Amino acid sequence: MFIDNLNLALFSKSVEDYPIEKLPEKLQSLGIYSVDLTVRPGGIIDPLKVKNDLPKLQEMLLKKGITIAMITTNITDASDEASKRIIKTASKLGIKYYKLGYFKYEGFGTLKELRKKVRKNIAELSDLNGEYGIQGGFHNHSNDFFGASVWDVFHAIKNVPPQTIGAYFDPAHAVIEGGSCAWKMGMDLLSDRIIMLAVKDFHWVEGKHRYAGGRRHSVEICPLTDGNVPWTEVLQILKSINFKGPVSIHSEYKGAHCFSDLGTEDVFCQTEKDVSLFKQWCSALG
Repeated sequence: MFIDNLNLALFSKSVEDYPIEKLPEKLQSLGIYSVDLTVRPGGIIDPLKVKNDLPKLQEMLLKKGITIAMITTNITDASDEASKRIIKTASKLGIKYYKLGYFKYEGFGTLKELRKKVRKNIAELSDLNGEYGIQGGFHNHSNDFFGASVWDVFHAIKNVPPQTIGAYFDPAHAVIEGGSCAWKMGMDLLSDRIIMLAVKDFHWVEGKHRYAGGRRHSVEICPLTDGNVPWTEVLQILKSINFKGPVSIHSEYKGAHCFSDLGTEDVFCQTEKDVSLFKQWCSALG
């Protein structure tokens, strides 16, 4: 079964106020046995304390039946000492995947130079990752982030070994920027590089959010049942390319960008519904 090859993990961002010692039991009640852990400023693990805090937290989680499938970081520069500590520590603990940080698009006329900078940084991170046997995932994010156009992700990573840097594919952000079919074209380009998957969904609403940029409609994060992502087609493609990487359930149900600003317990309730539906879709593929 396709679902048996996937390691579902809850992205810890939306539940960072939940007592960490109680998180394993809560995750298991949702049918989730891994976590996508934030290791960045303001996250569960402070990058400055990663050497001591990440091993302790991993030990506690493992004792309660939860693995760390991946970590989410702000890493963009191989020369940064905090980034090196994160990579070294994660590698030593057997954590195989991390999400890279973001490169911001600074406005019209800057993209060509930004492309050069990103490729240089990615090449240097690739060398560092290769040294420590860990894979970084480049996340495609909509709005003013490099990689909003998925082919820019491909441009940035195509010349480095896939064992060191791959694509952290986010279908929701790809559809936001890619409309009816460009998301698929981007996925086609990245097909042999997709190593991680983000799960969330969105729909368009009258322009009440800052993402609208003065336009009539804007993006609102919503449950998987109500969104625009063609998930069954996405999953069919992932099965066809033999995708087996970690799957981060984002559950971004807090804040003004969401269909409802939920409390943490309600986030868990909605996550349970999303996970159940996601597993149904995967199981239907055989």
